[in-house]
Amino acid sequence: MKNIFLIILCLVIVSNKAFGNILDVSRLSDENEFSASFGVGFKTGLNKAGTAETDLGAGKVKELGLELDYSFTDNLSFSFSTDNSYADSQIGIDYKILKTFPLKLHFFSDYGIAWTKKAADGKRIGQNNLDAGFRFHGIAWDDFQWAVKFTGQYVFAESGNFWNFGTSLETMYYFKEDMAVKIDFEYNFENTNKPIIQYDKSLSVGLIYNINEKAAVHPYLKYHFKTANNKNDILQPDDFWKLALKFSIEF
Repeated sequence: MKNIFLIILCLVIVSNKAFGNILDVSRLSDENEFSASFGVGFKTGLNKAGTAETDLGAGKVKELGLELDYSFTDNLSFSFSTDNSYADSQIGIDYKILKTFPLKLHFFSDYGIAWTKKAADGKRIGQNNLDAGFRFHGIAWDDFQWAVKFTGQYVFAESGNFWNFGTSLETMYYFKEDMAVKIDFEYNFENTNKPIIQYDKSLSVGLIYNINEKAAVHPYLKYHFKTANNKNDILQPDDFWKLALKFSIEF
């Protein structure tokens, strides 16, 4: 824990220049731009099976998802990511519909691929899935950024296919030229075991520091609220905290 905060402090004092970066919630990529984001997270939580960590001292360090993006044109981007709840990785497209202020809008779609299979019986670990949605975003009063995202997801499961729906609200305020505070609230409706619907909520608060015009760091603290209807929440931790450090870089 102490080492994580020392790393954050060192990164914060590297530069005092102001740059907009790919972690900005209202930023749109440019043509021929290639970017990546990655990081580490420390998570603790309790699930109904009693097999997850129950306190911060017994927590687990795990990698955040790796995401790679390339924009062929100002309107169209392709991505590869390992951040998927049901599969090993996912590929996606992003098409920008509106690109001017005060309102910007883009459409996205991803296909999650469950590659891994058990060696003993060849059964697939995880499920292939498809998601699609829209994201509205923009800038207000020069220093304030916002975004609202709506997503629908269809999961191909052996026990029966099902839908998930989700929404998120992101706000970001630059209190210094190169540093901003970011708040992210997610509310998802998950139907893993029909007909039970799980109401999944989480809140993240953190900083975004632009090291230079090509790189940024984002330390944040996330709280996943206890699920009100979690009869099917057997394996995943519930009611947990996560301390994470995310990096982004543009090539």
